[in-house]
Amino acid sequence: MYPQLLTYLLEFIKYQDQMIRTLQTLLIGKNMFEKPTEEPVHKPYRKLQVDDLPIIETHGKLNYKILLENYSMEHGKPLKPVKRHA
Repeated sequence: MYPQLLTYLLEFIKYQDQMIRTLQTLLIGKNMFEKPTEEPVHKPYRKLQVDDLPIIETHGKLNYKILLENYSMEHGKPLKPVKRHA
């Protein structure tokens, strides 16, 4: 007798669970009980963009004595030395 009663009660609980899920789906408007799929997301990565190489110019070595002479010729007075703060 007990196995038949347990079987009946289990079937009744399954029926109640199914009714509760149906009513919640109707009330909310979407099915909350579907398990999400375990598929990975296939989003394409952004294409890699590489910038052009920078332009590097090399200048010749400068002589400070010639630069001081050119400054005094252009401005008519010698360049004053830099006053450093202590």
